[in-house]
Amino acid sequence: MRNPYISFLQAFGILLVVVGHAFPTDGHDNLLYRWIYSFHMPLWVFLSGYLLRYTAPEPNPSERCPLVGIPFGPFVAKKTRRLLIPYLLLSTLVFVPKAFLSRWAVKPVELSWSAYVEMLLVPSKNVIVYYWFLPTIFILLTGTVLLAKAISKARIGGRIPLWTWIAVALGLSVFNPLGGVSWLNLSGVVKFGFFFLLGIAYCTYREQIDRTLNLRHPWTTLGWGATSVAAVLMGYGSLNPLFERLAAVCGILFALSLGHVYLRSGWRFLSPLDGSTYAIFLFSWFPQSTLRVLLYDWSELSPWIGVPLSTAAGIAVPWFLWQGLLWAKRWRAGRIATMLCGQ
Repeated sequence: MRNPYISFLQAFGILLVVVGHAFPTDGHDNLLYRWIYSFHMPLWVFLSGYLLRYTAPEPNPSERCPLVGIPFGPFVAKKTRRLLIPYLLLSTLVFVPKAFLSRWAVKPVELSWSAYVEMLLVPSKNVIVYYWFLPTIFILLTGTVLLAKAISKARIGGRIPLWTWIAVALGLSVFNPLGGVSWLNLSGVVKFGFFFLLGIAYCTYREQIDRTLNLRHPWTTLGWGATSVAAVLMGYGSLNPLFERLAAVCGILFALSLGHVYLRSGWRFLSPLDGSTYAIFLFSWFPQSTLRVLLYDWSELSPWIGVPLSTAAGIAVPWFLWQGLLWAKRWRAGRIATMLCGQ
C-alpha cells in the first residue's frame, strides 16, 4: 500500500518542478521562481533518501543499519531500469530533433558524435537539461548502499551516529572537493549528498523530529514557509553555500509540515497525481519546451498567462501518457515500452 504522506510530498514536489519550468528564461528574477528553486530539487533528493530507508528491510539483530540488508546486485539492476534506461533512451530520441531545432533552444545542440557522448556523460549538457537528476540520484542510491555494506564489514558503522555522517556530508556539500567536476555530475552528487542523508535520518527518526519541531501544527507550516520566503527575499541563499543549504532545509521543513496539515485536514485534491509523478518528471519537458517557444518566443505572452498554461500542460500531457502506458501494459509491446520509460 502507498504511503499517503509520501504520495503528497511527491505530488507537491512535482508541482514545484513543473511550475518552475513554466517560467520564461528572462523570468528568473520572479519571487515565486526563486523560492521554488531554493529547495525543490533538494526536496526530491531528500525524498529519495527517505524512500531508500523506508523500503529497506528490517536489519538483522547484529546489524544496526537496515541498508545493509538490501541485496546490492538486484538493487542496482532495479535502479538501472528505473533511472538510467529512461535517461539513455529519451535523451537519445531527443538529441537529433533538438539539434535541428536548436535555433529555438535555450541551449543549442551540435549534431555530432562527440556532442552526443558528452551530453550523456555530462548531465548538465543533456538535451533535456533537468535529466541531470537521474544519474545523480542513481549514484547517490547505489553508492550509499555500497558504502553502508563496506562500513558494516569494517565494523565501524554502529560506532558512528547517523548525525555525524550528516555533519560530514554538510561539510563536503559546502566545501565540495569535487566542485566543478561535471562528469556524471559528481559535483552535484557531493552537493546533494547532505539532503539525501537528511532524508534517511528523517525516515529513521520521523516521530521524534515531528514532535521536537512540532511539524504537525499549521502554525509551524506557516512559520517554516515564511522563513523560507524570507531567506529568498533577503538573499541568504546566495551569500555562501552554507546559507544556501540552510535555506533549502527551511523549504523542506515547510513541505514536511504542509504534508501533515494536508492529511489531517482530509484534503485529497492531489490524489489524482498519485503514482504519476515520475512520468510527469520525465515527460513534462516535451509540452513545456514547445509552449515556451509558442507562448514566450513567438507570442511574447506575459508569464501571468504563460506560467499557468505551461503548468497545466506539463501536468496533463504526461499524466495522460502515463495512463496510456498503464493501459498498454496488457500487451507485451506495451510492457516493454513501459519498462523502457522506467514505469
